[in-house]
Amino acid sequence: MKRKHKVIIGIVCAVLVAVVAYQWLYWFREGTDLQQRGSVTAQKETIRLFSPLSNMKLGNRVLEIRSDMPDKERADLILRELKKDKVISPGVQLRDVVIGLDGVLYLNLSRNLAEVRPGAPSEIVVVYSLVNSFVSSFNGVRKVQLLLDGEPTYTIGGVLYAYLPLEFNKDLTED
Repeated sequence: MKRKHKVIIGIVCAVLVAVVAYQWLYWFREGTDLQQRGSVTAQKETIRLFSPLSNMKLGNRVLEIRSDMPDKERADLILRELKKDKVISPGVQLRDVVIGLDGVLYLNLSRNLAEVRPGAPSEIVVVYSLVNSFVSSFNGVRKVQLLLDGEPTYTIGGVLYAYLPLEFNKDLTED
């Protein structure tokens, strides 16, 4: 009986040593992985945001972002920055953003984009702030189709025809 207990105790001790050794190796390996991951720098790229300089001119500024940023996050960032610059109303919400195979970015915004605010930039400046910012900030995008609550609109405020996708407007940008 004593010999049987010694064998069982020996097996239990061997298993315990193996488990402790495995845990120590796992923690050691995980710690070096974390150090290696921390030393790798994330790839960066730049996006350009277009905001009004005057009634009919757009200036641009550059922001640096992670290159692996998802399209929705990138679009949210652009809209947040345009709201800070008072180009669009703070109540405008991004419903969705989709890039088609034809190079058209479908930008689905809330209907309150069309609300007129006192002292707001002209409709042309607002629309091309959006279009120029999105075309220049997404790879492979040539045009932007503005949608309000999922539907194309003939015009945002009665001035600019926006039913078809719009291209980057270089004529409005500061030289």
